[in-house]
Amino acid sequence: MSNILEKINNSLHESGKIALKCGEISLSQKSLNLIFLTDFNLSEEQEQTVFKFIKSEIPSTFLSVNLTFEKVVSDKDSVFNAIKKYLEGAHKAIVDLVNFDKSKYVCENYTAKIDLYFTKSAYEYVVANSIAAEIEEHLKRTFVDDFIVSAVSLNEDDVIEDFSYRPTENDLYRREKRTFKVDDVTRLFDNDPENTCVYISDTKNYIGDAYVGGIINRIDERETKTGKPFFIIEISDRTGSLTGTVFPTKANLPKVKKLAVNSEIIARGDFQKRGDYVNFTFRSINLCVFPKNFVPQERNHRPCPKEYSLIFPKPLEVEEQDNFLEVKTIPECFIGRTFVVFDLETTGKEADDKITEIGAVKMIDGVATEYFSTLVNPEKHIPQEVVDITGITDEMVKDAPKFNEVCGDFYKFCFGATLVAHNIDFDSRYIKKQGEAIDFYFDNPLMDTLALARENIFGVSNYKLNTLCDKFGIVFRHHRAYSDAWATSELFVEIIRIRKSLPF
Repeated sequence: MSNILEKINNSLHESGKIALKCGEISLSQKSLNLIFLTDFNLSEEQEQTVFKFIKSEIPSTFLSVNLTFEKVVSDKDSVFNAIKKYLEGAHKAIVDLVNFDKSKYVCENYTAKIDLYFTKSAYEYVVANSIAAEIEEHLKRTFVDDFIVSAVSLNEDDVIEDFSYRPTENDLYRREKRTFKVDDVTRLFDNDPENTCVYISDTKNYIGDAYVGGIINRIDERETKTGKPFFIIEISDRTGSLTGTVFPTKANLPKVKKLAVNSEIIARGDFQKRGDYVNFTFRSINLCVFPKNFVPQERNHRPCPKEYSLIFPKPLEVEEQDNFLEVKTIPECFIGRTFVVFDLETTGKEADDKITEIGAVKMIDGVATEYFSTLVNPEKHIPQEVVDITGITDEMVKDAPKFNEVCGDFYKFCFGATLVAHNIDFDSRYIKKQGEAIDFYFDNPLMDTLALARENIFGVSNYKLNTLCDKFGIVFRHHRAYSDAWATSELFVEIIRIRKSLPF
């Protein structure tokens, strides 16, 4: 196609330039649909010229060729607006750390050179994560020009005013990702020789492109409403598990079907926000050899406290458990595993909201053994609408310990365990963010009963915790601070009974 475009643009060079945006080929219907971007209005004669070029380069067996032309303007304002929109979706933490007034844009002969000026802390993050290259590729897909995008660090005396979002150093740090290498990358349906993967545990709350690798735990083939096949693949890399979707082309379909449980793969894909959830889509998959002696690298952090100092776990009162986790029904996969099922209450749902209560239940070999429960002083006002939901008031938490006073005890309670919660992305982001601020890193593997329920439970009106618990007759003990965590632990076991295995 690049050769065809070169010929077309040579014939149209006095008028402007066109570029291919996307295309669709239907072999069954013998049709070709192409959408082009152009920076000028093509005349009917010029459209016919393009049509003839395309027809001359494709097999005569195609019965239908449809061309669509979309005009785009790639001036400075349009390009900078496109960059802002891209950063807002992919890298919100830095969108307001770009000084577009100082940034430079020069376009000559359909090649635009852009220098984007970032604050010093953001510049280091942009360089480390190759974000300039991401922006460059996005612009090439959006406009007809070629782009060269460079990141430039602002001087210390340059100030950007009126931030609508001010990320902390902690926000930027959370985006840094640890990596490991796989061996013997072998082509499945991509020629990319990349062998470096991001830890799956470091992709939580990440939006954007990433390489991941691991061993397939599960692969299911399904169909879209129109009958096209797609696959749901779950992989694990010993730091966590990741479930994603792959929509293979007709040529790649038999290759994907060769994959099976225990296949070792490296994949490139992207994390995208879908409402309140982040989904992963596999874009390319290659086979590899996962390192046999892989030991996840630990971040530098405070050691686990030797003793509890303020909040002490308490044994569960078994006589109140209403046949909870009877030994005879414990799935074998729980043996040898430790889980902490937890739930938080907060002052709201925004990134800068604070924790007001922690409730957690520890399960060893599938048996609930002890619980951790405390109110937390958030050091900020609790809005009335939140009080109406949680029942926690400013008066209740005014004498409670602050998070930095209880974090060490909760870290010890969770140490060495897999963390479980209902919609764990919500709860984990608060303990991670507020823990990292005082050098406690909750890098535990994570399991989400909400995601597991959506994959394994059907016939319910919604996937709220109380709805799912009603389905299984699970009782909420609302007089307990850890009632949601206890109910979630019972739900967790019910889901695994249905699933017949743990995700990892």
